[in-house]
Amino acid sequence: MVFLTLWFTAAAGALPAPVLVQPAERADWQLHGSAFYCRMQQEVRGFGQVSFLVEPGYSLRLELELIQPHQALTEASVMARPADWQQRIVATSSYPYSAELYHDRQVSFIAAALPLLQQIQSGHWLEFELGAPGQVQPLLLTSVRGAEAVAQFRRCIAQMAPLSWQQARDSDIPFKAGQRTLTRPQLVQLAQLVRYLQFDPSVHKILIDGHSDDVGTSLANRLVSKERADEVAAQLIELGVKAAMLEVRAHGNRYPLLHHQGTSGATNSRVTVRLIRAGTEQEVTTR
Repeated sequence: MVFLTLWFTAAAGALPAPVLVQPAERADWQLHGSAFYCRMQQEVRGFGQVSFLVEPGYSLRLELELIQPHQALTEASVMARPADWQQRIVATSSYPYSAELYHDRQVSFIAAALPLLQQIQSGHWLEFELGAPGQVQPLLLTSVRGAEAVAQFRRCIAQMAPLSWQQARDSDIPFKAGQRTLTRPQLVQLAQLVRYLQFDPSVHKILIDGHSDDVGTSLANRLVSKERADEVAAQLIELGVKAAMLEVRAHGNRYPLLHHQGTSGATNSRVTVRLIRAGTEQEVTTR
């Protein structure tokens, strides 16, 4: 076994490091997941961890997390190749993908993730090359029962929440001038929010704040902001949210995001929805 520490400490101009091969007995993919992430991973002893990872609202990514940080790491690539037992059946490999993100001891591939996941499903292995000035470390990640692992991974993704807490906590629903009812995309947005609530029982209050532009009288603006907030509240209730969780407030044109000096400003015509978790409640009057 060639350990990563040997590669890190090798002098510039040294011979290329031998290919580090994941032994077949360790080539099973391990699945870890919850409502808010799904990870399919292999641990490579002495090297680090290779994972396919999905989190709500983010694209699938392939990550290589090294045991040790390496500031000089400047290049990383990955490609799929047929497993040894496939060589006579499939003679082609995928082209290499370059990593998009480097951070301390973590390398992330985004464009490569989906096509390589599909290759894993077909039984292929992954070839990595990590580069620093004068140094290259190849890694051959073998795979066992890839089709079964990918199927389980996809089932995990299908059961995952549609949003993260950061995405669900604050939502803006913009309204056009004169608009009082919700559009289809806005209905989809609220449906995703309600689905998130099914995964997060700690949310115990939802603040719904209606806002308007500054065209017309203060009374008229307050009334239209209330109509919009009531429309959002009614849709949430229809989707299954308990009415007791909702607190509806109408602010008219009192808290504009932008000042339009008497002209219609669509950015100010909005309903904001804020989720409050038990134990962390903060009374917020504006957004």
